[in-house]
Amino acid sequence: MSIFFDFLNGQEKWLNRMAKDGYRLKKCGKLTYVFDECSPNEYEYAIEFVGNQSYSKAKDYRRYLESMGFHTFTKNIYLNISYGKVLWRPYAKGMGQIATSPGGLNKELLILEKKQDGKPFELHTDIHDKLSIYKTVRRAYTWAVFMITLLGVMTFLPNVMSVPFPMAWFLRIVLLIFFSLFLIPTVKYSSLMKYLKEESKIFE
Repeated sequence: MSIFFDFLNGQEKWLNRMAKDGYRLKKCGKLTYVFDECSPNEYEYAIEFVGNQSYSKAKDYRRYLESMGFHTFTKNIYLNISYGKVLWRPYAKGMGQIATSPGGLNKELLILEKKQDGKPFELHTDIHDKLSIYKTVRRAYTWAVFMITLLGVMTFLPNVMSVPFPMAWFLRIVLLIFFSLFLIPTVKYSSLMKYLKEESKIFE
């Protein structure tokens, strides 16, 4: 069982470490991953964030990637395991803001697998494309940080949370931990965006 607070680069690096050690992804659930043994370095992985797209657009994109020969898996970034839910994704645009189950909910990531061929596994080589992706991912983390901050502030408001004093502080500590865990990738992707912007100026 694994939980990734850096659901893009962090999870991608972990999957490639597993492949390097001779384990190929067979299937993944909400919190679990199942692997088959394979030759070390036989496969490699990349992860695409599609949580900002509508379900139909993400589905078409998945078909396109599979037509290019990639094996794909869908993966969640939320821990929603219920059925028939509707989720508002404020970081997305248009119809991508609404995710349902069944539908695009719990399918915010596409894990792509291909056989190792000695070529870099990069779907996006254009700097502006990478900037757009990192901007969307950072926006998702920023909203998570904002919501956690809002919940933390609410614990200090009188008559909002009628819980015992020790429990209130326990909730604040838990929220602070999650705040830190989500803030780290927010800062990380901000730094990556800054680096890419500076790099794009060099090539202009």
